[in-house]
Amino acid sequence: KNGAWGDNAESKRYQILMNRIGKKQIGEMTQSELKMCVIYQRMIANQSTGQENVVLEDVSDDDVAYLVEHKTEFPGFDVDFGGWKREYPYGESLSDVLGSVTTSTQGLPSELSSYYLSKGYQLNASVGKSGLEYQYNDLLAGTPEIAKITYNSKGLAQKEVVQEAKKGYDIHLSIDIDLQTSLDDILKKTLNEYGGSANRENFKSLFTTVLNAKDGSVLAMSGYQMDLDTKGMTYFSTGNYMSLVNPGSCIKGATVYMGESEHVMSPGETIVDKTMNIGGQEFSSYKDYGTVDDIMALEVSSNIYMFNVAIRLANASYQEEQPLYVNDLQGTLNKMRGYYSMFGLGNKTGIDAPNEASGYMGYGAEPGMLLYYSIGQFDMYSPLQLATYGATIASNGNLYKPRFMSYATEVNSQEVVVTNAKKIKSKLPEKNAAYLDRVKQGFSACVSSGYCGDPMQPFAGKVSAKTGTAEVGDWTTANLVGYAPSDDATMAFACSAPTSSINDQSVSPNICSNMVMPEFIQKYFELYPAS
Repeated sequence: KNGAWGDNAESKRYQILMNRIGKKQIGEMTQSELKMCVIYQRMIANQSTGQENVVLEDVSDDDVAYLVEHKTEFPGFDVDFGGWKREYPYGESLSDVLGSVTTSTQGLPSELSSYYLSKGYQLNASVGKSGLEYQYNDLLAGTPEIAKITYNSKGLAQKEVVQEAKKGYDIHLSIDIDLQTSLDDILKKTLNEYGGSANRENFKSLFTTVLNAKDGSVLAMSGYQMDLDTKGMTYFSTGNYMSLVNPGSCIKGATVYMGESEHVMSPGETIVDKTMNIGGQEFSSYKDYGTVDDIMALEVSSNIYMFNVAIRLANASYQEEQPLYVNDLQGTLNKMRGYYSMFGLGNKTGIDAPNEASGYMGYGAEPGMLLYYSIGQFDMYSPLQLATYGATIASNGNLYKPRFMSYATEVNSQEVVVTNAKKIKSKLPEKNAAYLDRVKQGFSACVSSGYCGDPMQPFAGKVSAKTGTAEVGDWTTANLVGYAPSDDATMAFACSAPTSSINDQSVSPNICSNMVMPEFIQKYFELYPAS
C-alpha cells in the first residue's frame, strides 16, 4: 500500500499468493471446489475484454433446465441454444478439402487468432481452421448480434440492438458426389492392391483430379497415401493441389503446340525418330519409331521429335557426336515456360482453397536441360495443374480458374446470394487453333492405337489422352492426362502415381492408364451416357 512496488504491485502480490498455494492446499480442496476455481479463473481472464468463455458443451437437458430456471442464482452465466456441429454423411470423401471447424471450447486456433480477432470474432468462436471451412468462413459463419447496453436513471440495464444476428449461408459445391465416391473407391482399392508390391516397392501415393471441361469447376478430386510399413491408408485429396509430381511425356502436347506456334515445326512435318548422340551421350525414344509427324509423335510418345522442337527453338543444330551449343539457354527455357504456363503448368491455378502449391522450376546450365524439359523431365507440377492442362486442350484453348464453390444460398432456401462464376484466366491465340487441333488428334490417336494402354483402347473415339512416365532416380512416376468425350468434352482429368514402378527393364504398367482411369471413365459414361 505504500507504493514501493509502483505499477507492478498487483502482479507481485498475485505472484506471492500463487507461491503460497502448494500441493497441501490443493490437496485439501474437493473436485467441486477445483472446478469452481477453473471457472473463476476463466471469468476474470476475460473480464476486461468482454469476451465470452465456454464452460461446458453438449450439456444435458436436465442441467440446461436447471440453469434456465435458476438464472438469478448464477449471475454471469447463460445457455446458448444456437450451437451446431458439422455432419459428414459421405465419411472421408473430400474430407481434407472440406476442412474442419473448431468447437466453442477450442475457440480460435492460436495460429489464426490475430486474423479472426481483427474481424471481430470472440475468442470462443467456432471458426474454420482448414480447407473450405477456412476459405469460406465469412460466408458460413453468419454475423452475431451487436447490442449497446445503457443504464437508466434507476440503474437498470437497457439493451439496444445495433445489428441483428444473421445465420450463415449454405455453400453449394460443384462436386458430383457419385463421381467422387466412385473415384475414392477406385484409388483406395488400387493403392491397397499395388502399393509396396513387387517392382512397386516405393508406390505409396495416388492422386486424381476431374474437372468440368466446360468451366473448370471440380467434379471430383481424390488422393490417398499409404504407410509402406503398416499398409495403413490416409486420405489426401488436398495432395492434388498441395503436392508436386514429375509430369513426364504427358506434357508433350504443349511442346508440339509450342513448336508449331513458333514456326520451328510445321503441321504434318516429319522427322526420323532414331537415337541421337550428343557429345557422346545417347538420347532416344522408348524405341526407334522411324518417320513420325506431329500426330504420330504424340501417339507413340516420340522423345526425338520433342528434342528437335527444343533444339530448333534454341536456334541450335544437331551434329552427331558433337556437343549441343546454345547461345541463350536461359532465354529458351523462359520461352518454353511461357508456353507451358499458357496451359496452366507451373503456376498456381487460383483454386478456391488454401495452401495451393505453385510448382518447382528445375535448374541447370547444360543445353541438355532443354531436351529434358521438352519431355517433362525438368519442372514439376501439381496434379491439379495437369488437369487444367487437359481442360485447356479439351476446351479449345480456354484456361479456366478451377473452383469448388458454385454458389451460396440463404439457409434452407434456393435464393442465391453469392455466385462463383466461371473465369477464363487466359485463352490460346485463335490464330494458333490449327496447331491445338493437331495436338487433339495426337491425343485421340494415343487412345485409339493402344499406346495409351490396352485398357484405354475400348474408349477409342470417345476419349483422348496422353500418358507420361517420368524417371525419378530408381523409380518412375506414372501419369495420364486427358478428356472425354473427344468431340465435345464435358470432363478433363489428370491421374498421377508418384514413384509407382521400378526404373529398369522390369518397369510395371502405368497405374493410371491401366488400373485407375479405365474403370473411372467407364463409370462416367454409365452415369452420363449422353456424353
